[in-house]
Amino acid sequence: MNNKSIIYFLFSIVLISFVFAVDELENSNSQEENIKEILPPQTLKNFKNKPIEILSYLESGPMLISFWFLACEPCKKEMKFLDDFNQKYSEYGFKVVSINTDNSRAFKSVKPFVKSKKYSFDVLSDPRSKYFRKLGGNVCPYTVIIDKDSTIVSKHAGYNPGDEIDLEKHIISLLDIKKIESDSTSNENK
Repeated sequence: MNNKSIIYFLFSIVLISFVFAVDELENSNSQEENIKEILPPQTLKNFKNKPIEILSYLESGPMLISFWFLACEPCKKEMKFLDDFNQKYSEYGFKVVSINTDNSRAFKSVKPFVKSKKYSFDVLSDPRSKYFRKLGGNVCPYTVIIDKDSTIVSKHAGYNPGDEIDLEKHIISLLDIKKIESDSTSNENK
């Protein structure tokens, strides 16, 4: 074999290896996309020290979980929008569940804060942030959107003004509100 033939042969082997590597990468990516992350069960306590199983909130439809702590100003800014979403989309079975990550001592200040704001959503306590970390949280606010089948469809860390627009788009898409409204309109016309 001359040098040109050897170079051509080696180039062919590299090209074929590259094609197989790309195909394998595409197959592994599509398999990863098919793996759904399911909301793990967890019992947390509410303001009345009553244990609540987080999965019980999914009985009527999808939900958004928001992790926060009292000294977090971005958390407080986001909560106003979360309260709006909880009220606006509750008729579709959607709910917001707020999970405070302050320790037990600081949690005593959380109840008066929440009552003063008159939030419509439930507030639970995760004083050691175990559930927060279990769901991949490391920065507050940390929002997790879950469909009615307990599949996690979105996670978002932090809050900047304008994030609520994307968050609401996620909620509307999850609820498929246009389909729901057209279904109810066609039922009213019957």
